[in-house]
Amino acid sequence: MRYQIERVCRIHFAAPAREHHVQIRLAPWDDESQSLLQIQLSVAPDAGVAACRDGFGNLSHHFAVMGAHRELAFTMLAEVETLRSNPFDFPVIAQARERAWIADALHQAPRLWDFVLHQGPLTPALPEQICGHRVPSLRDDRPLLEQVQEASAWIQSVTPFDPEVARPVSALPALFDAGRGCAADLAHLLIALMRQWSIPARFVSGYLDASYFDPDDEDPPGTRPREQRLHHWAEVLIPGGGWRGVDPAMGLLADATYMRVAVGRDAGDVQPLRQTCRSDGSVPELEETLAVIPIEPRPA
Repeated sequence: MRYQIERVCRIHFAAPAREHHVQIRLAPWDDESQSLLQIQLSVAPDAGVAACRDGFGNLSHHFAVMGAHRELAFTMLAEVETLRSNPFDFPVIAQARERAWIADALHQAPRLWDFVLHQGPLTPALPEQICGHRVPSLRDDRPLLEQVQEASAWIQSVTPFDPEVARPVSALPALFDAGRGCAADLAHLLIALMRQWSIPARFVSGYLDASYFDPDDEDPPGTRPREQRLHHWAEVLIPGGGWRGVDPAMGLLADATYMRVAVGRDAGDVQPLRQTCRSDGSVPELEETLAVIPIEPRPA
């Protein structure tokens, strides 16, 4: 699949701001699962843009407007081709060898331990039970991918996905109290569980095919599509398959309709927008739009 992505952001200030420094992580990855074919970034007021990769391999862009301004706007246009039409298409590792495969991957790439050992408010050690449901344990008699899929379904049964929840929790236990959460919340819960199993797992931000925002079957006729927004899921290191996207919010494995933007230990590593400036101290107003447009027709 090939997509055009248009991301527009406007930052409004109540009083003039100066020395405004901005860092964004909005560009799709370029790797074996997707190709970033082109990208353009325009900024107003005009500013030079510098690109670099962070410690997780994410492409970030930096720019600064030093003079006084009440509004800063930027537009990102990107074209990406996704290549993973079948997320199950990889060499099968014998079940008896799966633990050894994970151990070998950690030995060859010690930085993967970051995605096993890191704990924090968003990915803490889990209790034995959540909302009256026993937390699953890793078993030796089942393939890992099968258990990961079951864990994703378990999360939906414990804390269902609610697309109307706009803000993720600041600490995972608040999700258990709420009983439902956004895509980022469910991804953090899956990551915390995988790390409890000693399996590398990382947080992902990215874009989805626009069809995911279409009205549901039970919605009244004439219901408009939901506003497109940045989505979040997890990636788990699967023996033979490497990093594979698992989306507990949608109950899916990430395929060619998913476009990875940034990865990290949790949401704190992948913030799409960071900024600092000199101003009167009031919180700026943020206005964002996203359009993901398929260039090639979707498969029938």
